[in-house]
Amino acid sequence: MKTWVSITRLGLRRLARVMALAILPAAKTAFVRSEEIEREESPTVFQPEVLLPLQYYETLRRSRQLESEKLLMFTVLRDAVENYMRYLNSSTRKGQTRFREAEEWIDRKDKLWLFSFDNVCEALDIDPDYMRRGLHQWKARAGG
Repeated sequence: MKTWVSITRLGLRRLARVMALAILPAAKTAFVRSEEIEREESPTVFQPEVLLPLQYYETLRRSRQLESEKLLMFTVLRDAVENYMRYLNSSTRKGQTRFREAEEWIDRKDKLWLFSFDNVCEALDIDPDYMRRGLHQWKARAGG
C-alpha cells in the first residue's frame, strides 16, 4: 500500500508519460525475449565449450535488459528536472502544479521508496545532494 501511495506522488499523467517513453518498448522486448528463452534447448554434458558469436551477443543483449530499469529511472529524473526548469515561473495553474510536484520530489530525502530522488540518482551514479544543490542554485539565478 505504501508503494502505491508513493507512485501516486508522481502524478498519474507523469507516470503515464514515463510509461509511454520507457516501459512499453522495454516490456515488448522482454516479452519477445521470454519466448526465445522458452525455445532454447538446455545444454547437455557433452557439448563443447565453444562460445559462438551469437552466444556472445546474446549475453550482451541480456545485460541491456537490466538497463531498461535504469532507462525508466533516467526518464523519471529527466521529466522532473524538465518540469522544474520549464515551469519555474509559470503563470498557469497546471505549470505551477508541475513545478511544485517536481520540487517536492527533488527536495524530499527518502531512501525507502524505489523511485525517490535519492534512489534514482544513486542508481544512475549521480550524487543526489550535488544534483539538488545545482538545481537550487539554478533556481536562485533564474529568479525563482
